[in-house]
Amino acid sequence: MTGLIASAASVSDAEAAWGGRLAASAAGGSHAIVLLVLNYRLPHAAAALWHHSVLRICADGGANRLYDQAPCWLGVSEPEADAARGAFVPDVIKGDLDSLRPEVREFYERRGARVVDLAADQDTTDLQKCLTCASRMIAADPARFGDAHILALGALGGRLDHTLANLNTLHRHDGAPLALMGEGNLVRLLRAGRSELPVDRRLLGPACGLVALGQPATASSSGLRWNLDSTRLEMGGLQSTSNLVDAELVVVDTDAPLLWTIEMRDEAPPPDAC
Repeated sequence: MTGLIASAASVSDAEAAWGGRLAASAAGGSHAIVLLVLNYRLPHAAAALWHHSVLRICADGGANRLYDQAPCWLGVSEPEADAARGAFVPDVIKGDLDSLRPEVREFYERRGARVVDLAADQDTTDLQKCLTCASRMIAADPARFGDAHILALGALGGRLDHTLANLNTLHRHDGAPLALMGEGNLVRLLRAGRSELPVDRRLLGPACGLVALGQPATASSSGLRWNLDSTRLEMGGLQSTSNLVDAELVVVDTDAPLLWTIEMRDEAPPPDAC
């Protein structure tokens, strides 16, 4: 069965509740979550977030990561590994498939995952390919997805060019709201205007930052230790890095896009070996 949800025994009640709170924090409220799984070390939150998502798409080698890490998430050894992997079957595996291992493809296809080969498209990244897929599926079934938010796991860390490509995609994307997660960080793009950012401080912070990556921005804020007051942020100049959250609600007014980055607290992670 595609997109199979693991039984309640797969994660503890505490982990399930933690995952629900984190999903709400990542989406900025109670929204349907679409998970994209990229080809880098998946965050501790992945197992719990899986059960709070309505659609799961792996980007090429992200399926390898899912296959390799799922047994560890559930604390099982090799004899039971396939049962654990079967609790985390993606709906779609999409990309140029240059990284997807044959045994991983066979495993998920036998359990109903749809594999889409886009090797002919070398002008877009695997993240962009998955975003296109997710956006089309969301648009085709509004009753199911509603105002879904997209969360890309494994999007931060590793090769710097990959991370920069993902941040570039965050700027280019104009569909359902998108957040990037990885290496203990959550990143969203704030568009020009006012953004209200609820912060569950049991899960996120205190370290945070506001970064003008694409173009200079003039911004003001409230809810931070060091607030901005019509402050100009730009590459080669001032950036609001190493800031701290000081309230349950952060408000940012900006005249140009800004990256909002905040650290994640791993309150209910799987074993460190994952």
